[in-house]
Amino acid sequence: MAAEVTVDLREIDAVKKILARAALDPDERGRLLQSVGLLAEKQTRGRFDTRRDPDGNPWKALSQRTAEYYVSKGMGHRSILIGTGMLQGSITREVGGGGRSVLVGATMEYAATHQFGATVRPRTAKAPAVPGFGMLRKATIPARPYLGVSREDAEDIAALAAAFAAGRIQ
Repeated sequence: MAAEVTVDLREIDAVKKILARAALDPDERGRLLQSVGLLAEKQTRGRFDTRRDPDGNPWKALSQRTAEYYVSKGMGHRSILIGTGMLQGSITREVGGGGRSVLVGATMEYAATHQFGATVRPRTAKAPAVPGFGMLRKATIPARPYLGVSREDAEDIAALAAAFAAGRIQ
């Protein structure tokens, strides 16, 4: 994956206690982790609608120059990180850690740039021409974290684990 965050259920205290009492066999644990992964995907995709990171902080707004460029190209309606929807659509999950963790990430090659931010410099040209911006020696893209687990996300995951352990979810 191009950008990833690992959620180890043992790090969420409420889930840790539930799993210790439930004594799930490997197949049950795998089903639970698949369910947790699906929930984490939904939570992550929801951040594209709220434009907030897992801690609830708003994403940095588009620069004035970028916003003006989008308007000039008839794309003024574009939301932050949802140009074509490919980044949001690339959110996926994978059970790992010997069946004890869920890896949630995005597969687009630029996913990490948006998650962590980056300063992009040309490799060969001194200052490449960037449509709508002219000649640039570097471009700074701010971090707009979309991957991670908020307090509310952890509570939802704990509730899912409790329901699973109680046998209400299969």
